[in-house]
Amino acid sequence: MVETWGGVHFTTEETNGIISTANRTPVETFYNLIFEDLKIAVANLPVTQPQYGKVTKGAAQAFLARMYLTRGMNKEALEMAQAVLASNTYKLEANYADLWKMSNLKTKEAIYVVDYSVNLALDDLANTTFNPYGHSRGSNNAHLLYLMKYDDRPGMVRDILNGRPFNRYMPTRFLLDLYSDNDARYEGSFNEVWYANSATRPAGMNLGDTAVYCTRKEIPDAFEATRKYQTYDRSKIYNANGTVKDNLRYPSLSKFMDPTRPSLNEAQSARDVFVIRLAEVYLIAAEAQMKLGNLQAAADYINILRTRAAKPGKSAAMQITSAQVTLDFILDERARELAGEQIRWFDLKRTGKLLERVRAYAPDNAVNIQDYHVLRPIPQTQLDAVTNKTEFTQNQGYQ
Repeated sequence: MVETWGGVHFTTEETNGIISTANRTPVETFYNLIFEDLKIAVANLPVTQPQYGKVTKGAAQAFLARMYLTRGMNKEALEMAQAVLASNTYKLEANYADLWKMSNLKTKEAIYVVDYSVNLALDDLANTTFNPYGHSRGSNNAHLLYLMKYDDRPGMVRDILNGRPFNRYMPTRFLLDLYSDNDARYEGSFNEVWYANSATRPAGMNLGDTAVYCTRKEIPDAFEATRKYQTYDRSKIYNANGTVKDNLRYPSLSKFMDPTRPSLNEAQSARDVFVIRLAEVYLIAAEAQMKLGNLQAAADYINILRTRAAKPGKSAAMQITSAQVTLDFILDERARELAGEQIRWFDLKRTGKLLERVRAYAPDNAVNIQDYHVLRPIPQTQLDAVTNKTEFTQNQGYQ
């Protein structure tokens, strides 16, 4: 709340009745309470819980490390991250792609999750009787949002395996280019090939043949002309300056897909949301070490993740040296590791890099971003509801 909107309404008292006034409280007051609450949690929570999904000591420590880093308390962030790592309670998956298997939701890499039920009736779908304030599509919808429009291509129809394509978020060219050919996280994060599944197909295309291929690389036109399937290469998806040319076809983030959904149009998913996982704790420790001047220690933490990410035989090529450790490199590494996991805006803001990097690497957004976008607009419904409108006003820059 405080990172999104800044110093907004703050109270530690239970609300009774209708409250029509709101206060503006300094950001520091929010963080004082955040730190106080998290320290109590660290001191009192158990290491493990009998019920999966309940908060643990390690979860509180990991969040506290994240908050310390957000506030520039690097020594404290490092100590708390190291406490999580030293606990041996959590373990990196050996294979990055295994993190996203529906059969592996309770991975030892997850420190805190939003635990959805495989019985979708128990999740957050709105209904007039039991859950009037629920969501119109219920539970985890991430599987919908990142998929390109594949189901109108020759040889393709919508099915459960390929997902329901809402076509809301596509990667920037910059993000796709961050992954080297040695980095298995690219294939572990993105889908480039769709296989023919339709009874109606182009001549010579069999069921299971490639029907659509989207790639971050350039394909020679002469080679494309020899293919039965449709190709969307770098120059078809993006313009020369990196702006989007085709926002319907692109390599699609596949981390959150759910082939266990009961029907092809099902919007709910039983996939748990990894709110914080062990890989981020390594990255927190690395960033804290870098800011404390310990570049080799920072590189060592990063190399643990890059070793896991390396394709077979490419581990040595994936290692970095202390000379390569910069804040921009760490942000690039966080992008490679955590793409789509809903913390990027907060990472860019807390490092003071939001405006700079959007303007440099996201050309479609660069044309509109303003300095005041480091805070988001307070919803108009909130502004309309308060009676002390001269005291509780919209964030600067917004109407």
